[in-house]
Amino acid sequence: MRHFLFLLALMIGGIGDLRAAETILNQQVILNSNDGTPLAGTLTIPANITFKIPGVVLIQGSGPTDRDGNQPPVLRPDLLRQIADALAQNGIASLRYDKRGMHANASHRPANLEDYKTFFAWERFIDDAFAAYNFLRGQGIVDADKVGLLGHSEGGLIVLDLASRLRGTETPRALVLASTAGRKIDLVIREQLERLLTEQKATPAQRRYFVAANDRVLKAIAETGEVPSDVPPGLAGLYPAYIGPFLQSELRLDPVALAQGFSGPVLLLQGDADRQISPKYDALALDRALRERSNDDHALLMLPRTSHNLKRLQSDEDPGIEGDIDPGILSQLSEWLLKKLSP
Repeated sequence: MRHFLFLLALMIGGIGDLRAAETILNQQVILNSNDGTPLAGTLTIPANITFKIPGVVLIQGSGPTDRDGNQPPVLRPDLLRQIADALAQNGIASLRYDKRGMHANASHRPANLEDYKTFFAWERFIDDAFAAYNFLRGQGIVDADKVGLLGHSEGGLIVLDLASRLRGTETPRALVLASTAGRKIDLVIREQLERLLTEQKATPAQRRYFVAANDRVLKAIAETGEVPSDVPPGLAGLYPAYIGPFLQSELRLDPVALAQGFSGPVLLLQGDADRQISPKYDALALDRALRERSNDDHALLMLPRTSHNLKRLQSDEDPGIEGDIDPGILSQLSEWLLKKLSP
């Protein structure tokens, strides 16, 4: 294998804030990926710990998402920060980091747009996740044999791909797949596009046109690793010119096969009101695949009225983006990880 270089969020105020803040430490760190790219991150640990504890690397979803799971200034789910705080409150260390070339790492983005194809290739993001995994395992407070991976949305695919490449002492102790695709990504993108067109009240002819164009673009990327020059304006935001190599690799992934190939414990976290990843066609596909493993050890936590960002919906109009993760979800996640990382 090449050496490829996660206090409860609901603090109630007053003395509760002070007590929660005193129980965890957030340390700003820099780690280096396999190509030398620096990655700024946050190591979150329980305060006043004098013995080694388990740890989890937290990997965010697609797009310009930062280490906390946000896309400022518009989208602020704060998903990974809330998870990190809850884990530390329960005695689990975590590491989360900004994506390469984004947010605190923006100054390391290539000056030449042509270099984006290599810099933002799928393999680089696998390198980054492995660098974070090794960094966390190397912390003195962390037991290197009790480290797992948690990925949200596209981050779950990175987790599955990385885990499939690790063997022996490098194998993660456990995986958490939150709102993660169980089908190949072209099917997921098509379903998301069809839903968006319906919500925008596109005509049947418009729906047929854009779905066919999207299929054609993805087919070309899968075959050549290049984004076609004739992407329709309505799809251009999805397919910048440099994304070809990244998507070509992602299109090859079979989440079901990757999940079946991992022999350790797996937790599936899925909201039944997720509008980006299908509870039926993705979460249940992964659940079936994991059940077929020999000596299977996995759990599916299907969360009622819960969104893609693991937020409990307050109304039918609530998109489930901002606000606090239900403390029951955080409690069950922490309990499962403690049981599987430190049996």
